[in-house]
Amino acid sequence: MKLLQLGKCHQRNNKRGGMLVIVLMIFAVSLILISSAMTITLSSRSRYYVDTERSQERLTLTCAAEAVVDAIESQEITDDQIKAMSNNPDEPYEITGASKTSVKAGATATNGKNIAPGLAGATGNQTYMYVKPVGGGSQDIDLEFCTKIVVTGDDNKAEKLHVRLKYYPPAPVPNICENMVTCGEEGSYNDIPKLEVNGTESFTVFHGNVELASGSGSYIHNPTVFTGTVKGGAGTTYYNDIIFYGPEASVEVGSQGNGLTIESGKGGFYFLGVNYNGHEGNIRLFRDSNGAVATPGQKGMNFIGDGAYFYKTTFDVSEWTLTGNAGTKYWVVGSGSNINRLNQWDGGNEILKDGGNVTVVGTSTSHVYNNLNDAPAGDRPTYQNIKTKAAHYMSDDGLLNAASRTIPTSAEQQELYGAYATGETITQHGGLIQKDGGKAYKLEGGTYDHGRLEIDLSKGDASLYIAGDSTFKSFCIKVSNSSSHKLTVVLGYGVDVVFDGQPEFWNTLDGMAYAQGIISVDNRSNQLWDSPHGTSNINAISGEEPAAIVIGLGKNTFDAGRAQVVDAYISLAGTGSDASTVSLKDNVHFYGRFEAVNVDTGNSDNLKMAHCPKLGEGNSTPKPLTSCYKAEIYDYHY
Repeated sequence: MKLLQLGKCHQRNNKRGGMLVIVLMIFAVSLILISSAMTITLSSRSRYYVDTERSQERLTLTCAAEAVVDAIESQEITDDQIKAMSNNPDEPYEITGASKTSVKAGATATNGKNIAPGLAGATGNQTYMYVKPVGGGSQDIDLEFCTKIVVTGDDNKAEKLHVRLKYYPPAPVPNICENMVTCGEEGSYNDIPKLEVNGTESFTVFHGNVELASGSGSYIHNPTVFTGTVKGGAGTTYYNDIIFYGPEASVEVGSQGNGLTIESGKGGFYFLGVNYNGHEGNIRLFRDSNGAVATPGQKGMNFIGDGAYFYKTTFDVSEWTLTGNAGTKYWVVGSGSNINRLNQWDGGNEILKDGGNVTVVGTSTSHVYNNLNDAPAGDRPTYQNIKTKAAHYMSDDGLLNAASRTIPTSAEQQELYGAYATGETITQHGGLIQKDGGKAYKLEGGTYDHGRLEIDLSKGDASLYIAGDSTFKSFCIKVSNSSSHKLTVVLGYGVDVVFDGQPEFWNTLDGMAYAQGIISVDNRSNQLWDSPHGTSNINAISGEEPAAIVIGLGKNTFDAGRAQVVDAYISLAGTGSDASTVSLKDNVHFYGRFEAVNVDTGNSDNLKMAHCPKLGEGNSTPKPLTSCYKAEIYDYHY
């Protein structure tokens, strides 16, 4: 019995020990599971924080890079500034965040918080940038951005972004139309009866032989420059100085009583025998119809103006004079000049020697003074003004450039613009044709009737190559959104273009009124077509640059007449047998500048020219600043 009882007790003890072992095993497993869970949790949290850091780094880095690139493209950071920064490639530029300010009373700019982590500039949390030149002759620039945000200490990597700024040089301003008008070449002849140049800026320049206003009603308000021979017809009135520039400048004398008349108080004559661009020698002022030096008699050329200045000029007459107050009273004879003349008619002249020689027969009504102090006190300011203006003209680079500006040769123009012949061909010859800027287009030629070709320049400059003779009848080439871009219209060699149409000025297309011709200024509808001569109204759109440039490659004719509008700079190349003709006549509505060997202004209504700035000179509408750099490569790395 006792043995049985002892056995049962032993069994109960074994059961209790087994349960303890099981409990201990469960506890151990639980510890392992809990420890593993905690380890996994901590590891996941660490990975989460690291991933979050990296995501925030990427976000902060991207935002910072975009802000800098945008600032460069909008020129808040100018091209010159970014170039200067690239001179220090090893210097980091720290990028800090903006701070927001409370609107509460007493708030300051320093009590806000940075708007993005990583821009605070705190230790271990920062964003900076290196600016490095690419080198190797390239003007490209590399931007290296770096952002590091350390929260857990487990991630020591920094997020980096490489941005390549590709340099695109600014489009060169075409070297055309330096003057309001440039026409002729040595040996050419132009008869220009109906020209009205308004505005006193720039110059009107005539090369070769030119006859002005054989009809009547021509007016030139800016300085007129002759480098060849002029035959002035009755009817032209000048409202500014007339400048004979260089040794070939001269007057053709004849028997028609022709003359050059400057409105009283508006200007004088300046005979400047300067040597320039290979032109050497002195002016021999008078020549016959064959170009030979002549000594005019009584029937010569009359000069009417406020005064005259002679530099390296020979003025030789036999029985003819510039008479008294009705002519040109005050003369200043500068160095290198020889004045030989008779004073046969009444009126007389007041002549001041300023280093030149003067011979006058019959001085009873003419007065010659050896120096300024010998002249009557009341006349001295007049002489001094003439001398001062002459000294300015002889040293003025603007006048030198104006006189030196000649018509481009066909070869020169083809080298610059011949490549424009490639482009998307426009086959439509009427109706509405809409195209985007930033592209090249081509017209094969033919008749374009009752339509509008509209090119939106908001996407960049555009070109239009005209490959064959073209007639535009009641047709408009119009550019829009042209504040900072141009449309270049290139006429192939030998191509003639005519803008013609119905007598009415406005036509309709799709219910919209439009003008015929080339429209390239924003406020064309504000144009006042009446002659601005003699009024304070010069021109409603004066000061704005036309957005159209017409380039002729040689042997071209550009013809626009009544009912046509032309807003353009027109440069028709070609000299000699390749010479081109610009024909703007019969009340064409023209705003721009032009240059060609041959000019036709018609014999009906005046060609009215408001002052137009030269290319790149300025615009009444401010243009947005643009950068020559464009971000083209984005490369994220660690």
